[in-house]
Amino acid sequence: GKVSLARETSRQYIRASVDNSEQDSRKSAVMTSIWKRPLDIIIVFIFVQFFIIAITIDYTQTVYGSVLSVEELEFGLWPPASFLEAFIWWCKNVDPLLGHNPMWYETMASFSPFLYAPFYIVAIYAFIYEKEWIRVPSLMWGWGLLVSMIVILREEIYGVYATKNLTLLLLAYGGYVAMPLFVMIRVARTPLFSNKDAKKKTG
Repeated sequence: GKVSLARETSRQYIRASVDNSEQDSRKSAVMTSIWKRPLDIIIVFIFVQFFIIAITIDYTQTVYGSVLSVEELEFGLWPPASFLEAFIWWCKNVDPLLGHNPMWYETMASFSPFLYAPFYIVAIYAFIYEKEWIRVPSLMWGWGLLVSMIVILREEIYGVYATKNLTLLLLAYGGYVAMPLFVMIRVARTPLFSNKDAKKKTG
């Protein structure tokens, strides 16, 4: 009666637990190490680089506003004083738009430390552990950055605060175009990670 039913229920639960454990083991076994995926290593490096930019350059642009000289700065805990001095040198000699930092530019920059930076952490995890759901967020990030760069580069070249060194500026900002394009081309692949079909079969 009740004892037999309880035993059968217990057996079914144990079998289900064992089956799930075996499925998880098989899925883990077919996951390809990041070190065997050179394109994804590059993408992880890209996201690490953009994360550093988000918490340094873009954070400075968001928090400090217009910065044209060292005398105007009130040094805090972050970013380091040496970085801020290099930032001002760059603004004076190459990128006056960044130094004057009009309201529209400051607003666009604020997305980076507060919206994009968390995305970079999630994306690094997703590419290391082969998570298919990172495709759409990566595409959204890529398009958002490319659209922003069209506006910024137009202002940098033809605007009121046009660059003083176009070659150096394009070398620096070229990565903001090339790297999102690289990521978007990579995530256009279906499935995103080659072992997904194998995982479905084993699952």
